[in-house]
Amino acid sequence: MTSHRIAFIAALPAVLIASAPFAAARADDAPDLSITLAPVADPRGALTRMDVAIRFEAPPQGDALAAIALTANTVETSAGHMEALAFSDAKGALPVEARDAARDGDNRDRTWKPLRPVEGAVTVSYRLAIDPAQPEQAKPQYELRASDGGLSGAGNAFLVLPADTLPRDLVVHWDLARAGKDARGVSSIGVGDSRSSRPLRADQIAGGYYMAGQVGTYAKGTFFGIWQGRFGFNGPDLMDWAARLQAFYGTFFDQRPASFGVFARTNHVNPGSGIGLTDSFAFTFSEKTPIADLESLLAHEMVHAWINSLGDSMDAPGGLGLSWFGEGLAVHYQRILPFRAGLISSQAFLDDLNSTAGRYYTNALIATPNAQIAEGFWKDTRIRVLPYDRGSLYFASVDAQIRAASQGKRSLDDLVRHMLAERRAGRPMDLALWKRLLGQELGARGLADFDAMLAGGTVLPPSDAFGPCFERVTRPMKRFDLGFDPLILVTKDRIVAGLKPGSNAEAAGLRNGDRILNRFPQDALQGDQKAEVTLEVERGGQQLRIVYLPRGETVSGTYQWQARAGTDCAAR
Repeated sequence: MTSHRIAFIAALPAVLIASAPFAAARADDAPDLSITLAPVADPRGALTRMDVAIRFEAPPQGDALAAIALTANTVETSAGHMEALAFSDAKGALPVEARDAARDGDNRDRTWKPLRPVEGAVTVSYRLAIDPAQPEQAKPQYELRASDGGLSGAGNAFLVLPADTLPRDLVVHWDLARAGKDARGVSSIGVGDSRSSRPLRADQIAGGYYMAGQVGTYAKGTFFGIWQGRFGFNGPDLMDWAARLQAFYGTFFDQRPASFGVFARTNHVNPGSGIGLTDSFAFTFSEKTPIADLESLLAHEMVHAWINSLGDSMDAPGGLGLSWFGEGLAVHYQRILPFRAGLISSQAFLDDLNSTAGRYYTNALIATPNAQIAEGFWKDTRIRVLPYDRGSLYFASVDAQIRAASQGKRSLDDLVRHMLAERRAGRPMDLALWKRLLGQELGARGLADFDAMLAGGTVLPPSDAFGPCFERVTRPMKRFDLGFDPLILVTKDRIVAGLKPGSNAEAAGLRNGDRILNRFPQDALQGDQKAEVTLEVERGGQQLRIVYLPRGETVSGTYQWQARAGTDCAAR
């Protein structure tokens, strides 16, 4: 999309976001869980170590006492690099046995079994070494990373937490004595030493972000923003925009958090990606990332603070198959709500919409059934973007149909708020609820259209789906085409195979057998018809740089929207 990249969310597509965001007051009898984090700077001022101590009351009874992810959505965590790991309880040192198990092909966990009965609260302590020279990744930004005078990461990448679902009152304490001059510590529950506003489960604590060092800060009311590195613009300007939009979201969704935080860190491999978190989110940028790109990303990710997914998590078994809901709604609302709030122009709205539409209607894999999304999500960028693009256009269609059927009295917004109210009341916000509400509004035809969407049918909102001042047109656009088998990009050696004769890649000089050395963000490339790809390749012991436009055949009837002549396209 023009301004928003694929935002990798929660456990972080979503196991990490509370199933009832911002809800539940503090329980007086909830057990405590305290985390003490002590970042350590080397003589040059770089943060190269983190000492961690975690104490939790009411420890789980049974074989699994504590747990951490070894890999989370293909990202290697710090679990394999812990030093001086020690467990203790009221009796003293607690012997444990580690066990590793795979949840699926992208997620692997380590649990610890106590070798004697546990007495009282449990304390876990360990050290983590961090290499400031570690390469950046075009993956969800979970890993503990040091750069730009700071240190940051998601809790699922370095916290050993109770292996249960019991909510606990969380306290985060920062020991900054060895972190260097003017160092600050911030977590998703607040700036500095903080206590959670409500009890949190272990997965929600793992879904927080933690940042320390010499970082930029912004605070306005219950909103705060923290960044590691330097923007190419005035950082507080972006954070002030986000604070205003976040307040608008609170009114729209009728839910207001006790606090909400935004974390940003540099990443030159994949700037403009994001992950949804517990009462917060994190995103990446580079010095060249335009502020408009990050505004769209912020608009997308903040939707996830209210709308996670159907069920409890997109990261649960089969969860990616439900990403049409969480991601589709996030893309739909990322442009609709800022436009209504007067925070983006009509042209910015159209740019975002048309990037989505262009990417969807030129996608060579547009007919991929929803049942095949999970299998290909991390393998092929054309499959990965479908839940975002197809889902958002589906919701635009549903919105238009409900408005027409109710003569403007009801809309998709009413269904979404109803579903969120069900979740807050402790009832399931699941597929059955969506289908029941959809059937009530649109009857058998609405349910048939829904099934057709899941089966891979092309979704086409009506011309006036986005209001009377916009209309649908068709324009010729080219398909995204790397010119070689994209599956080689997820292999270890990344050796080019399946080079297409006559493709732009071949014309630029790429050859079968070349080894691709660099990583590049494909998801954003698909939404920009003019964006070139740069490949650093190795051939015969030499390194070559190959630049080309990753486009193939022209799709003559690609749907787009434009301002209708003679109308004033102000926010509706």
